[in-house]
Amino acid sequence: MLRKLSSLLLILALPLLTLPTAPAAAQGSTQALTHYALLVYSTPERISPIVGVLNPHAEVILEARSADTAWVLGHGTDANVRGWIESRYLDLAPGTSLSTLLVSSEVMFVPALAASTTAYSTINLGAYPIIPINLGRARQIYEMGRAHGMDPRTVAKVGDCISDNQYFLSPFGWQRYYLANYSYLQSVIDYFSASFGQDSLVAFDGLVTSAALDPMFANPLACLPGETPLQCEYRIHRPGVAIIMFGAQDLLFTSPEQFDLNLRRIVHETIQAGVVPVLSTFPGNLKQWDQSVQYNQIVVQVALDYQIPLMNLWLALEGLPNHGLSPDGRHPSVPITEAGDLSAANLQRGYPLRNLVTLQTLDAVWRGAMY
Repeated sequence: MLRKLSSLLLILALPLLTLPTAPAAAQGSTQALTHYALLVYSTPERISPIVGVLNPHAEVILEARSADTAWVLGHGTDANVRGWIESRYLDLAPGTSLSTLLVSSEVMFVPALAASTTAYSTINLGAYPIIPINLGRARQIYEMGRAHGMDPRTVAKVGDCISDNQYFLSPFGWQRYYLANYSYLQSVIDYFSASFGQDSLVAFDGLVTSAALDPMFANPLACLPGETPLQCEYRIHRPGVAIIMFGAQDLLFTSPEQFDLNLRRIVHETIQAGVVPVLSTFPGNLKQWDQSVQYNQIVVQVALDYQIPLMNLWLALEGLPNHGLSPDGRHPSVPITEAGDLSAANLQRGYPLRNLVTLQTLDAVWRGAMY
């Protein structure tokens, strides 16, 4: 508690220690363009607090740079977001040279979270396909991952207890499955199966988005000092694809605004690592159904902003008894036989249907972006 209090006091004190903002003449009107939604940080470090998000294809006015030009200080043309942005994710205007910008070490003030928002209320969860049709930037991210030495045959599971479960994908790695009418999925199983049964370092019971980004929750037997569970998983298993699903635990402990920021950071770091993120809506909580819809709307918006594949599990489970949930109203219903049994009767349960939808999504990503 004392350490957290000290850290908070330090953050609050930082604005008093910052260098003056570069003069207006030096800021000029140099513009850049974002590829996709980008996180904006309080300092030129990814471990620093996030102060905002720039929309896809947003115009950015550059003010200053870090000494090594890896980061630029800038703001959107609407002036609503200002802070540090990684320069490699910006398209610079013709003739622009970062070296001409003044060097700065300014630290942004980190504001408190705003009140609850309804910004996502217009998203219709039923309007997005269960299996992604538009793969967005998946091919580009895959190519970057290959250059980074990521293993295209490895899938990472990122999420809470619903993902850290013997029922999720593991049977297809253990050769305990029956494809029934889905024999066409054998090829994608053969391609990824070696990774299906492995334990993930960023999928375990009770995990929320903030914990996935916190070194305190990393496995000390496997992870490096200061490494987050997400970074640890990507360093050790070197996945080509990550199935990311959060929400079931977050809606109990995380505000919508913080869930949004955390999920964006997870997706951002996944892309940075060269891992293709497949974002999934989550089954929901029958006792908190309206909140479940809101958090799933956030998931959809993040996928749209980052132009990544979206798997709409929420929609897939809608037609099942009890929305595909077990009697506790929170976890997917367990299989009648085995979770790897894709026969019609077994697909009336949550876990087997999630496996089918995930395999179909992986098949679409594999054939559409990784061949």
